[in-house]
Amino acid sequence: MKVKLVIEKKLTLEYNIKIEYIFRIYGIYKGGNMALKRQSFMKGVAVVLGAQILIKLFGFIYRVILTNIEGFQDVGNSYYSSGYKVYIFILALATTGVPSAIGKLVSEKVAIGDRRGAHKIFKTSLTLFTVVGLVFSLLLFFGAEFISTTVLSNPGVKYTIATLAPAVLLVSIAAVFRGYFVGLGNVTAHSVAQIVEQIINSILSVVFVIMLVGNSPEIMAMGSTAATAVSTLVALTYLWLYYRKNQEIIWQEVRESQQFRAEGRREITRNLLKYTIPLAITSIVTSLVGMVDLVTVVDSLVEYYESLGVKDALLVANEKFGIIAGKVDILVSIPFALNVAIITPLMPAISAHIVKKEKKQAIAKINTSMKLSSIIAFPCAAGLTILAQPIFNAIFPNASAGALLLQLEVWSVVIGLAAQTAESALVGVNRLYVPTIAVISGAIVKYFLNIWLIPIYGENVAPITTIAYHVIDGFIAIFLLYRTLKAVPDFKNILVKPVFATIVMSLLVILTQKVCVYINVGETISMCIAIIVGMLSYFCTLLKVGTLSSEELSQIPYGNRICHFLEKSKKVEKNC
Repeated sequence: MKVKLVIEKKLTLEYNIKIEYIFRIYGIYKGGNMALKRQSFMKGVAVVLGAQILIKLFGFIYRVILTNIEGFQDVGNSYYSSGYKVYIFILALATTGVPSAIGKLVSEKVAIGDRRGAHKIFKTSLTLFTVVGLVFSLLLFFGAEFISTTVLSNPGVKYTIATLAPAVLLVSIAAVFRGYFVGLGNVTAHSVAQIVEQIINSILSVVFVIMLVGNSPEIMAMGSTAATAVSTLVALTYLWLYYRKNQEIIWQEVRESQQFRAEGRREITRNLLKYTIPLAITSIVTSLVGMVDLVTVVDSLVEYYESLGVKDALLVANEKFGIIAGKVDILVSIPFALNVAIITPLMPAISAHIVKKEKKQAIAKINTSMKLSSIIAFPCAAGLTILAQPIFNAIFPNASAGALLLQLEVWSVVIGLAAQTAESALVGVNRLYVPTIAVISGAIVKYFLNIWLIPIYGENVAPITTIAYHVIDGFIAIFLLYRTLKAVPDFKNILVKPVFATIVMSLLVILTQKVCVYINVGETISMCIAIIVGMLSYFCTLLKVGTLSSEELSQIPYGNRICHFLEKSKKVEKNC
């Protein structure tokens, strides 16, 4: 028996070393003790923001490449996006809310010094959500044909749905690790895992689709989604290795933890479900907004084009939906992804303040987060509106239609980002069902507007109903958040200063474009120059009007250097 144990231990060690070696080759894994260093709120935002920029950059590049591959294009985007929206919906049922719920419960335990209780939450969650993920993964795989044929009336989508099914289980397990690390105040593993996943997904998506060139668009779309399943496995492996490398530190903290009442697995499960279910419902309804478009837009567009006498109305409808889902939604999702950097550390940070009865600090973090969301939202909306057609011409040269749809839908980010941040804060202050009510209200309005107006006015209605959805969702969430806290938003920093900086940026971008046209500079080069001028002018104006305080600046990477420079320029008070 002793010999057997020694052999098993040796084999396990060798296996771990091999996996570690693979990660070392690509520079995404560091040896030694990767101490679970707790980060400040602003540094956490900066880390996740950097990760989200890289993720979106890689994701954007590979989707652009796919859209320009002969035989894939807008029709392939339609099949890919349709299958992916179903996958996201099932993922919402199985996993969404898991990282947030675990992060909230773990952060509350850590705030009072109960590391033992925090780790027990992690272990219980791992068992619970592995089972949940497995169940939903099997349901998605065996229900692929029914969903594509009966629900979507688009049989070709079954290939992408079935291929994505294994990813549900893998993401369920990874979600537990992510939530645990975020709850401990360290977002590095969470962010690196996402970067690794996106890099692998981007590379393999292009490779698999190129290998399938010559097949039908639905088969090529299936190849792209196969890359998603592989990349989620790699991300989970990274998270597991990160945990294993830090296991000694974690257990040392557990042993040194203060003694608290031990919670049983049943009680922990109840608490997990108490927070996970409302978060999951909100996420399910949010993903249902995508499903609303998926279910209503294609059918309504078929009706619209049939009324115009178009022969192959279904093909044209799929083409138009491919523009919305495969190009417009991709660009509009960029600011929402960047805003994840704000909401990821926000909810556990607020939960920690609430459990310690630090209401003023919680309000301050919420106002800072709302301000950061505005700083992202306004320039993105203005920039994408002004440069919509040049952007489409540059990145979709073989399928450049759809600029007007982008110009309409992009303004949903202004209220949408504020709603996203407010809903995360509402969870932190234990108003768990308010986000659900807000999202459901907006989704209902969007659904009825889609089925009423799209058959009459066509595809331009879809982005307008998306704006309506975000307006209703945002108003309810923001109003009830500040009413709960009995506080007033910092309108000067949240709204006035970012809007002023955006106006300055927009004028300079338009002027730059006109100058470039006058001196006969090419469209793509003039667009790049305009983007650089816009970014620099926006950042300088924000600093000039003092949108970010010196304390906030000093907490971000290289913030002290920026602060020191601004002190010399007398742009901020000398308190960095």
